[in-house]
Formats: sequence, C-alpha cells, structure tokens
Amino acid sequence: MKAQTLSKLQLAARDAACRLIYFDEAGFAASPPVQRGWSPIGQPHQIVPQPHCKRSVLGALDFAANRLLHEVHASTINRPTVVQFLDQIAKESTPDQLTVVVLDNAKIHHHIDQETLNRWLIEHRMVLFHLPAYSPELNLIEIVWKHAKHHWRRFTTWTKETIGHEIGKLLGGYGSKFEIHFS
Repeated sequence: MKAQTLSKLQLAARDAACRLIYFDEAGFAASPPVQRGWSPIGQPHQIVPQPHCKRSVLGALDFAANRLLHEVHASTINRPTVVQFLDQIAKESTPDQLTVVVLDNAKIHHHIDQETLNRWLIEHRMVLFHLPAYSPELNLIEIVWKHAKHHWRRFTTWTKETIGHEIGKLLGGYGSKFEIHFS
C-alpha cells in the first residue's frame, strides 16, 4: 500500500505537483569498506582491525530535482538534530507546493512534538511519510548511501583531520561527478 502511494507521489513530484524528499542517516568510517580480501596460499584470511574515526551524516534526496542535501556530524545523530535538519528542508520549501518527506521507522524519526509538525504543515506545507518497518528498498536515499560508500568513494583511508572534508567532497559531488537516475 505504501509502495503504491510512493509511486503516485513520484509521479506528482515529476509533474511538479509536490516536492518529494527521501530522508535518512548514514555512518561513514575513515577506512573504506573492504569488499574482497586475499591471503597467502594455505593460510586463513585475517583482518587486523584498524580503529578509526567515524562520522554520521544526515541526508535528503530531492526526488524530482535529483539533488542531495547533507550535513556531517562528528557525534551520533539524535532527534533534535533530525528536527533541526528537517526544519531547514521545510524553510527551503516552496510555499504553494506540498513537501512530503519519506523516512523510515527509526525511533529518532518519531515523537516529534505536535507543535513542530503543525508548524511545518501550516507554514511550509511539509508532512512526514513514515515507511513500514524493515522496508529500506522503499527509501531511495539508501541506494545513494550504498553507491557513496561502495562505488564512488576512493579506496583510501581518511584521517581524523580530513574525514569531514572528504565526506563533504564525496557527497557534494552528487549531481556533477556522481548521480543515480531514478526512472
């Protein structure tokens, strides 16, 4: 049922009848994910853990514009941080156009005070659309996170000093260096 509604929202967004935003958080580690490994013949494959810094990222994919908005944080994402980010999306919305924000069922996406939800609706015409539990395939930003981490990222380790800049450069390249076409 939600998948059918999302399909209709995508059509409406393509026709500029509404603005459709896919929202989620992601974690990025300084070391790139290792997809394959090797070891000398006859010896088991071993990986030595390398403790490195991590960053949390808030992201919003504007479906029709195919534009990625993001914010990098050194700490764990919490509900007030989510509300602040969504507030920025609301303020960027067009007053005469409905904005629908698609998000998963993470605890930090729920229990946003009713006053804030009402303000988003009345002042900015923005509403939240929660996906069913365990349905990441319906949130298109999940595909962007996968490509950013496993395909677009250079296979180098970032340092504590460079991780924020490197994530910003990687995600800032969406739309010019990297792009996904959702047909």
